[in-house]
Amino acid sequence: MEGEAQLSGRITFLIVGSMFLAVCVAMGALAVYLYQTYANATAMAACTVFSWAFGSMVVSMALVLLTSGNTTKGKVGTRRGQVTISLGNKLPGSDRHITGDGIEAKGEARTRITSVLPSLFLIVSSFGLALLGLFLFGHHRLDLVGSGMFIAVVFYIANWSRLAWPRT
Repeated sequence: MEGEAQLSGRITFLIVGSMFLAVCVAMGALAVYLYQTYANATAMAACTVFSWAFGSMVVSMALVLLTSGNTTKGKVGTRRGQVTISLGNKLPGSDRHITGDGIEAKGEARTRITSVLPSLFLIVSSFGLALLGLFLFGHHRLDLVGSGMFIAVVFYIANWSRLAWPRT
């Protein structure tokens, strides 16, 4: 891409991590509010598991950054000129694309995982979420759908820990 610029991977992770952290805090606060007001059990479970998942991602990303040394690299590319955007509109007779002057941007960040700490943290996080689910189930605050969400996200986080294991 024309106009590519090297950007510190740490800055890229800081931007992405801060967005994840904002979502984590907002959903966590909503989950606590729904728990305290005895609101819909499914909504409370959804906010809880997604807040936990976003928080686990933020902490594991921070652990990767702290333990990876200088192996993190980022790249941002921009292009000015004719840009086409797909609208996804499937109505008959409508144009699905808009073309005009604009700016196209894409970015990526890569890092090599060199420590087992992020993976071990995700394993502990998975067990913690499972225990929280059992606590809420024992206090009759989870319904069938909420219990299923807890089980699914526990397995997702456990799978993330497998993927976060360092490779040779």
